[in-house]
Amino acid sequence: MYSTVIFDLDGTLLNTIADLTAAGNRVCRAHGWPEFSTEEFQAMVGHGIPNLVSRFSPEEARTPERLERTLAEFSADYDDCCMDATVPYPGIPELLARLRTAGIQMAVYSNKADAFSQRLIAHYFPGVFDLVQGKAEGIPVKPDPTGIRLILARLSARAEETLVVGDSSVDIRTGQNAGADTCGVTWGFRSRASLEEAGAARLADTPEQLEAVILGGGPCR
Repeated sequence: MYSTVIFDLDGTLLNTIADLTAAGNRVCRAHGWPEFSTEEFQAMVGHGIPNLVSRFSPEEARTPERLERTLAEFSADYDDCCMDATVPYPGIPELLARLRTAGIQMAVYSNKADAFSQRLIAHYFPGVFDLVQGKAEGIPVKPDPTGIRLILARLSARAEETLVVGDSSVDIRTGQNAGADTCGVTWGFRSRASLEEAGAARLADTPEQLEAVILGGGPCR
């Protein structure tokens, strides 16, 4: 059994893509830029909001000054709509409740801005997590392991007793870089193949399978 589990947020705990897509397309529409499908936004997320803004901005609008303004526009819009359509994935609240009962330390580590990460977790999972860390000044985005190491230090946890859980290759590489075990979940924003290619130690297709991995039931592949 792992003593500590560090979860990704978007695509792992919460399905946030509808609200991210809506906010991004409203910004694009306001400037007369091309808009994108939900699937296209799904491929763009995962590296932090500044990177998302850069990806949906046309090339001529990617100067540092313009991106800074667009980031402010997107952040203001997303702040208004970030809980309009966002929902926990089926079975996730029940899984987290069982893990707390089992005495597992749990944290969230996301490339999403820290203010948004804190707000979403407080709303959808109040009192569940021991620590929530989003993108903050001075902490490089995943897959840099700095954030994971800070979380481990704050929780007095050991990497070799920790499982990092996420839906993308970025999450898997982050866990690997920090010396922790990893489990990819297949219900999120990335494909099973991408998780396998990243070298995920385990894969889970359902929260029940993830629970088996965490509590020592063995790998799910």
